[in-house]
Amino acid sequence: MTSCRGGNGEREVSGPGGPASGGIYRGAIGFAGRASVRHVLRSDAARPNSRPQGNACRDYVPEHMNHDTESRILVVRPGALGDTILGIPLLESIRNIHPGASFTVVGNGRYRFLMPRDMEFQSVDHPDQLWLFGSGEAKWSPPARRFGKAYLVLTRPDIVAENLKRAGTRSIVHVASRPSAGIHVVEHLHHGLGAAVPARKSVLTHLAQGERKPLLWIHPGSGGPGKCVPLHEMRALAEKLRNGFGWDAAVTAGEEDEFLKDHAAWPRLIAAARTQLLENRPLEELCGTLGRAGLFLGNDSGIGHLAANLGVPSAVLFVSTDPVQWAPWVPDQQIKTIDLRTRELTAEVLRAVADALVSWINGTR
Repeated sequence: MTSCRGGNGEREVSGPGGPASGGIYRGAIGFAGRASVRHVLRSDAARPNSRPQGNACRDYVPEHMNHDTESRILVVRPGALGDTILGIPLLESIRNIHPGASFTVVGNGRYRFLMPRDMEFQSVDHPDQLWLFGSGEAKWSPPARRFGKAYLVLTRPDIVAENLKRAGTRSIVHVASRPSAGIHVVEHLHHGLGAAVPARKSVLTHLAQGERKPLLWIHPGSGGPGKCVPLHEMRALAEKLRNGFGWDAAVTAGEEDEFLKDHAAWPRLIAAARTQLLENRPLEELCGTLGRAGLFLGNDSGIGHLAANLGVPSAVLFVSTDPVQWAPWVPDQQIKTIDLRTRELTAEVLRAVADALVSWINGTR
C-alpha cells in the first residue's frame, strides 16, 4: 500500500494501492505553507479487472455496497485523554460534512463517555476490531458492518487502510496524528481531512454540574516529570493563588503521577489547609465534582484539556511542549497558556504569574 509521509500540501491517492497498481497522484495543494497530507483511497479491489488503466481512475462501487452502507461513516481516532478531547471538534465537523449519516467512532475505551452521544463508539482494543487492526490473511475476516467512508487519524495507517479496502470501503481519508511546527493540532486535523476549521469552544460543558465554585483545581502531574513544572514551584504558585483568592483547593492525581510522591513538596501541597486530595478518581466523578471550579492550574496534560473543555477558566503551564500546537481548543478568554520553555520559574516570575492570574479571574467574575 502507498504510504505518504511529510509533504508540503495535500495529496489525493486513488486506486487500490497507489502508483504501483495504477493509482494516480493528483497535485499538491498547500495550506498556508503548512505541511498537511490527505490520502483518499477508493477501493476497486473487489473486482478482478477493476484497476484503472493508464491515467483513468474508475470510481467502482462494490456489489455489496448500497445506500445504507454509503451513509455509514467510520472515524478511527485512538489516543490518550488529551488526544481524544482534541479530536472532538473534528467529529462534529465530520458530522456536518455528512448530514443524515450514521457514525461509528473507534477510540480509547476509557473515554467513551466523552464522545458525542449520537455516535456509536467502539473501543480500539475490543475483539470486534480485529478485522480492522489485524494483519495476515489467515486471521482476517470481513466485518459484519460495512462503511462507505472512513476517516483515519493515525501515524501508521497502512494496515487499517488496507483492511478497510478489503472490506469494500469506497473512500478512506488519512491524516497523521501529530501537527507540523507552528500549527495547532485541531487545525492540522481539519486541513488534512478536508474540513473547515471550527471556532474554538468548550465541548464538554454538558458534563459539568451546578454553579461556579470558589475552588482552585490543581493538577501537578502530566504522566511523567518531563512535561511538569517542578513540584515545589507548582506548590508555591498554588499557594500564591490560594492566598489571592481565599479559596479551597482540590489536588488531582492519577496512577501515572506516582512520581510526585517522591518529591519533598508533595506532603506540603496536599496537607495545606482546606485542601482535598482526589487521587485515582474516575473522570466522570471529576467532571461532576470539579467541573464548575473557579480556576484550574496545571501542566499541559489530558486533565488540563478536560478542565478547559468543561468550561473551567484554566491556566496551563507548558515546559516542554508548544502551546501553539497543543493548547486546549477553547475560547481565548477562557484560558491562559503560560509558556515556560525558555524561562526559569524564579520567585519574581512566580509572583508575576500569580498576580496576572488573580487579576484575570477577578476580571471575569
